[in-house]
Amino acid sequence: MNSYQRVFLIALIALLALTGVGVVLTSEWGHRATSLANHTETTSQSPVDLGQFRTAQSLAVFAATPEEQDHARDALRMADHEVDFAFASALYQASSKPVTATPEIKEVLERISRAEKSVADLDAEIARLNKLLTAAKENQKETLAQQLELAKARQELNQDELEDAREDLERAGGDPRARVQRMVDAYNASEQSSSGQVDLSIVGRQANSTLPFSNSFVSRVHAWYGLHAIVVRLDQAEKEANNGAAKFSIRHDELEHELEQAQSQQSKKLGAGATGVAPGGGPAAVSASATGQTSEAISTYRSLTVLQKRLSGLDSRIRNLQDLGAAYGQWSALASTRQRVLMHSLSITLLWMLFITLAVVIADYAMDRTFSRLEPDQKRLLTLRAVAHIATRAFGVILVLLLIFGPPNQTATVIALAGAGLTVVLKDFIVGFFGWFVLMGKNGIRHGDWVEINGVSGEVVEIGLFRTVLLETGNWNESGHPTGRRVAFVNSYAIEGHYFNFSTSGQWLWDELQVALPADQDPTPIVEEIKKIVTKETDANVKLAEKEWGRLGNGQAGQPFSAGPAVSVRPANLGFEISVRYVTRANERLQQRAKIYFDLVEVLRRKNIPQPPTVSPTTAATPASA
Repeated sequence: MNSYQRVFLIALIALLALTGVGVVLTSEWGHRATSLANHTETTSQSPVDLGQFRTAQSLAVFAATPEEQDHARDALRMADHEVDFAFASALYQASSKPVTATPEIKEVLERISRAEKSVADLDAEIARLNKLLTAAKENQKETLAQQLELAKARQELNQDELEDAREDLERAGGDPRARVQRMVDAYNASEQSSSGQVDLSIVGRQANSTLPFSNSFVSRVHAWYGLHAIVVRLDQAEKEANNGAAKFSIRHDELEHELEQAQSQQSKKLGAGATGVAPGGGPAAVSASATGQTSEAISTYRSLTVLQKRLSGLDSRIRNLQDLGAAYGQWSALASTRQRVLMHSLSITLLWMLFITLAVVIADYAMDRTFSRLEPDQKRLLTLRAVAHIATRAFGVILVLLLIFGPPNQTATVIALAGAGLTVVLKDFIVGFFGWFVLMGKNGIRHGDWVEINGVSGEVVEIGLFRTVLLETGNWNESGHPTGRRVAFVNSYAIEGHYFNFSTSGQWLWDELQVALPADQDPTPIVEEIKKIVTKETDANVKLAEKEWGRLGNGQAGQPFSAGPAVSVRPANLGFEISVRYVTRANERLQQRAKIYFDLVEVLRRKNIPQPPTVSPTTAATPASA
């Protein structure tokens, strides 16, 4: 192992150890609850702030588990209550707060006053006409009905004018209560259901975004990041709710202190009024003084009542915001638990990936050591070593990719595509397998047959399921003499290509030999002698070959096949050349030729025919063909 491999192995082991620590820390045993610190206040100062409700709405859609969805519904209800409290407070303040009388507001108020007086007068007129119409005679009813319709038309016009004046007053800032009430109506129309309750149907609508869509490493990382963002937002919402409760608590304490001071002052005034005597000492002065004190006391108590109501409202808002913060906190704890579980599973997956990588490295090192000890046949070992390394690393990469991306969802589609790809890649082997059945058929080949496949001739020595092996021979003039090379062919040639089988059951071949005669010799008797010799030597083979060829021809119409010998004479440069063509068995060819040669030599010697010194006899053999 070189230095680079050592460094890589040490780094891999360090990462493996760190991942193991992460697995322990994210497990149930290693989990430790942490408390969240309070942060600065960021809530809006608006008296009608919908931020709490909007936050609850945006978070409720991500609640995944039933427990989280329960907390999400509680948060929505309490956020809706907070909005109701805010609207009620805003309405009360808008009603009690004096409005600055600008010239525009005064002009609008005068319009409203005139419109209201006109509406009241027309209401009285309509009532009077209705009474008259009820008691009128028949000849008066038509006139009174027309007057009544006219009064109603004027009343409708005055009502429209009054509504327009009130809208102008609201736009000018002279009616803040109407503006707040309009916000209340819009909120109730958009955020509440037909039953008047807050709409809870949005809870869990996008829960899948915080759940892993598969068991792959990538999907769990995606879910972890989404859940982390939800936890951060939940913590922020809890902080805002707690800050809001703290703000209202401070305001509550201030109002409570103000109420105590006002009550103390009022008690002192009441005590002084019960014992003191007004200056002048007369009964009238005493009566006037008592009346003034009573009026002042009534006003003071009314102010104290307003303060007490505001304190009660603040108590309700504080309690509601505290409950809202608690709901967010519990929800955040559940989401944090899910986040920790996801991180634990991610750590385990990463641990497996590092373990697989380490196993591949160790296996490579072990194979290097193993192959380095083997001495013989180094070329084959080098090839085997490379194949083993590639197979080991490919297997490790496949396992890691399965952990990262998970198994494919569309298993049937993936299998079909993989099958199609393998079919294309292994086409020759598949066709070769079916080609074996063709070769085993009636017109196939057998061991020992002499065949020609793709231009290579030889004897069949092996027929396997996928390939055919020939022992290559030379040309047919030297048949039976192998070259020493084994040639393998995939059996697909039996389907896609063609092959020549020069062997029937007798393995018949057409053999040919030539005899040269000088020009002063008559070739006719020699030809007759040669024909008799060849006919005698091949008669048995001729009959058997004709029988087999006839059977192979399947009774085909036309002239029957002839296997008889043929002798021809043609002139040559120094005389005549006699060609003899006959059929023979492939395995008997050399012996039969040697015998025919011996008989021919005897004939030529008996005839005292010398052979030309410059011409030597040649022989040739061609495969027998049906």
